Amino acid sequence: MAHPKEILARLQANARKSLSQNFLTSPHWAETLTQAVTDGPTPDAIWEIGPGLGALTQILLKKAKAPVTLFEYDKKLSAFLREEYPGISLIEGDVLKAPLEELAQKAGKVAVLSNLPYHLSSPVFFKLVEIKPFLTRVVLTFQKEFAERLIAKVGQEAYGALSIIAQLHFKITNLGILPSGAFYPPPAVASQAVILEPQNPRNLDLNALSKIIKAGFLHPRKKMLSNLKQVFPEVDWMKAMEAQGLSPNTRAEELNEAQWIELLNHSKSP
Repeated sequence: MAHPKEILARLQANARKSLSQNFLTSPHWAETLTQAVTDGPTPDAIWEIGPGLGALTQILLKKAKAPVTLFEYDKKLSAFLREEYPGISLIEGDVLKAPLEELAQKAGKVAVLSNLPYHLSSPVFFKLVEIKPFLTRVVLTFQKEFAERLIAKVGQEAYGALSIIAQLHFKITNLGILPSGAFYPPPAVASQAVILEPQNPRNLDLNALSKIIKAGFLHPRKKMLSNLKQVFPEVDWMKAMEAQGLSPNTRAEELNEAQWIELLNHSKSP
């Protein structure tokens, strides 16, 4: 595959900063990412979000044992991909507005691969949470800072509501850090790739639990108790915290997953 600079010149296009367009140039990482998604359980379909110039697509189409669908926002890149891969299934437009649940219901079990535009990291992640029952494995490249928040453990600086919610929904495996030189144009920050494998081993009401976690982190500088009371004033949070031996001065970032689950259980008690 030609260098992105050459292809863009041929298309009379530029890497658009507004779309966080940084095209993968590393053969090693193209191989690693596609291998990671195809190594998982065999899905009924594979979706690639933001294929760009096809650095992952060209390898994915050779490895995939299921039909591949591309989601691309940029019209020029969509036209290029259709020409480069005749007959490819491609959905053009904003993936956040695409009927992903409806598409997943038709497809069956879906694996997802994406070198995500940085500005879409959080919204795409939570969009995938919504369709988690249909997912087999998800391989994503995020801005390193966002990936660190996903995988952080209690006591680490990056630990927060996102860490807890992400780890409740998925088993997360760190694939490694992609240097800025692995892309064209090179971004100002490093990227990090992760594998997300859907889980809910305790059969929890994760939607309700997520609301409590977000409430606890509502105002980071305030004590957790104040935050919870503000959002759920009907619950005796002081009693719930005392039952776990927690001080009224406890902050949300001090609680582990099991403690949040206990708070959920208390909130449902009469």
